[in-house]
Amino acid sequence: MPYVLRHADSGEIAACIQKNVYDFDYFGVRQWEDEGQAEADKHSFLESIGYDNPHHWHILLIKEDRVKLCNVKLKNDPSRRVRLSGDGQLTVHSASERL
Repeated sequence: MPYVLRHADSGEIAACIQKNVYDFDYFGVRQWEDEGQAEADKHSFLESIGYDNPHHWHILLIKEDRVKLCNVKLKNDPSRRVRLSGDGQLTVHSASERL
C-alpha cells in the first residue's frame, strides 16, 4: 500500500504534476512505497508545490484503489484538490480554496 501526504486540518491529499509509465505528464496524488522515503521527501516536496508548514502534513498509509479514486476525482486538472475526511469520504475542491 502506498503512502501519501494528508493535511491535518483540511484533509487535502498532496498532488502534483508527474510522469506516468508512458512518460506523459499527469496531475495526480503523489505517493511513496516507503514511509521513510515519504518522510525524507516531505519538506522539499511540499515546498516544490507551494505549501509552507510541512508540520501540518502527515504521512498516511492508504489503499491503492483509494489513490486511484483520488486521481479520477482530480481529472488530471491542477485546478482541483481532493480531500479525505476523517470518515473516509473523498471530496473535490478548487485550488482557489487553498489552505
